[in-house]
Formats: sequence, C-alpha cells, structure tokens
Amino acid sequence: MCGLLFFLLSFNDLSAQTSSFNGIDMGMHSLMRLSEAESRSISPENFTGEKGKGGMAIQGTGANAARDLGQGWKVSPSVHIKA
Repeated sequence: MCGLLFFLLSFNDLSAQTSSFNGIDMGMHSLMRLSEAESRSISPENFTGEKGKGGMAIQGTGANAARDLGQGWKVSPSVHIKA
C-alpha cells in the first residue's frame, strides 16, 4: 500500500513538471519557474505598447529640454492629464 501511494505521488509530481507554465498563476511556489509569456509597457513614450517602439515620441512634456537629442531619447517621460 505504501509503495502504491509513493508511486501515485511521484507520478503526480512528474506530470506537474511536464506541463507548460503560463506565467499567470504566480505565487511563492512558482517564483523559480520561467514562462514563455511576453509583456509590453504602455507609457507616454509608447502609447500602443508595440515592440521596439519606446523612445519614439518627438513631442511631449520634455520636448523643449530634449530638442537636441531627437527621436530615440526620453522626450516625453510624462503626460498632462486634464482634470
């Protein structure tokens, strides 16, 4: 009986290791696992969150101070929100 219980518990652990990790169910138990998930940042520099489009703004709150830097630098690190 003890051998059967050990076998079933071992099989359960093995099946958990072979399943893919989606990165959604996070907790202390899964910190060491990696996933194939991708994330994107929505910011004043990249409103759409497109890959490789950060630093593309040419006008914004810092445009005057960064006018000589050009595209590819932090020109618009913030936005004005109407009250």
